[in-house]
Amino acid sequence: MDASTLRWILVIVGIIVVGSIFLFGNPNRKKQPKASRRDEMAPAKGAARREPTLENVPAEPDPLEGVEHGGQGELAIEDAPEPAAKPEAPKRQAPLGPPPDRIVSLFLLARDNHVITGAELLQATVSTGLEFGDMNIFHRLPDGEEKPVFSLANAAKPGHFERDEWNTFETGGVVLFMALPAPVHALDAWDSMLAAARRISEVLNADLLDDERNPFTRQREAQMREEMREYDRKKSPKA
Repeated sequence: MDASTLRWILVIVGIIVVGSIFLFGNPNRKKQPKASRRDEMAPAKGAARREPTLENVPAEPDPLEGVEHGGQGELAIEDAPEPAAKPEAPKRQAPLGPPPDRIVSLFLLARDNHVITGAELLQATVSTGLEFGDMNIFHRLPDGEEKPVFSLANAAKPGHFERDEWNTFETGGVVLFMALPAPVHALDAWDSMLAAARRISEVLNADLLDDERNPFTRQREAQMREEMREYDRKKSPKA
């Protein structure tokens, strides 16, 4: 996966997780009555529908942050010191590519105040052909492509998963998301992500929610399919 795609995935996951904190919070918190969890899910009255956005994105994350650069050489224990070694020039990373046109997401919330365990999540992702990989999250990768069709991340902080902590991992929910343009047609990417989300929701016994954390309905599905068709029409070459 190219560096620009990786860095945008990192930004997108950060945006989604920050927007999900009010819903999922700390996965280790005490269980709450079902009614209060549903109250948390409901958007505030009068609130306008808002999709994830890349506006006001915090400073671009630097994958090279923390890389140690060469310092000055030590002084020799002689009368005359050795010349100090020149510090290495800071490594420059390629500029971040253009932002995605749109981020499309679906949430899966554990039912009845239960949590999703690492073992359950691995079973669910394997059953839908997702691969654990870059950024420590899951991806659906098309043949011969580096850019994922869609990805699956932890909906609670820190957004990713730790490879060696599956036995102790717990979370209140996960999020599937895709960035447009995708490596396939938008409608195909959406259909693929929705099918995976439904399958995972069955395995995890989780509720499927739309990007506004409302129950996913047939009306919303029809609306999304039409939006994806329109996106593909706009992106198709002019005859």
